[in-house]
Amino acid sequence: MLKIDNEKNHNIRALERGFDIIEAFSLDDSELTLTEISTKTSLSLATIHRFIQTMLVRGYIEQDPISSKYKLSKQFVRLGGIVVRGLDLVQTAMPYLQELSNKTSQNCNLSVYDQGKVLCLINIESFKSFFMGIKVGQSLPVYGGALSKVILAHLPTDLISTLISEDLPSFTPQTISHRELLIRELEKIRYQGYAESRGELTIGEAAIAAPIYDYSNEVVAGISLSGPDHHYVEENQIVFRNLLLQTATLISSQLGAVNMRPVGSE
Repeated sequence: MLKIDNEKNHNIRALERGFDIIEAFSLDDSELTLTEISTKTSLSLATIHRFIQTMLVRGYIEQDPISSKYKLSKQFVRLGGIVVRGLDLVQTAMPYLQELSNKTSQNCNLSVYDQGKVLCLINIESFKSFFMGIKVGQSLPVYGGALSKVILAHLPTDLISTLISEDLPSFTPQTISHRELLIRELEKIRYQGYAESRGELTIGEAAIAAPIYDYSNEVVAGISLSGPDHHYVEENQIVFRNLLLQTATLISSQLGAVNMRPVGSE
């Protein structure tokens, strides 16, 4: 019995050491020498060398042929993909958006980019029934309104250039359809970390939107609050914006995002 317990404890300790080595790597220290790993883990060089050799054989660690430093391999991307497939964006976001709608009495939406347009996946209508909200399954122009703009602002640069290669049709007098003005608007959104709109798609409607990040810290969706324009006086606007950004951070964290870009930074 004692022998079995000793073997079990040895195996657990070996597993812990393996994880210690893996967790020594970070965004700031993506490549490490054996000595650096030893310093970070307090493990002996002999122990680290033994574990590293096993990880190299299994394909979880790679060695740079020039610097001889070690780094995590794409095996972790594959494993991460398995986890991500188990995360349902709608299921994850729904309770947070329901709570946000309850707190603000505004419509809440979540949309994603889809083939040149923005597709609505969640629509929670306020009990006040504005009947101005986006419906689930509805596609909207990629440049009209806060929710579309916050998604457009975080698309790859070359795709943005393709989508707004020229001036675009206006839906109301408030639509930002001039290419140069729209480019400046997108720069502003990326800097401040959220988008705002008033009457860009529907006269009398206002909205605020924020990006949602995933485990790779890429923007995968946007969420918004929307309602009658007269609800968005300055005092309410600040409250709505803060609650929206808090909700976006919570959802992003549930999707595995870390070290998200602070609001107001390039």
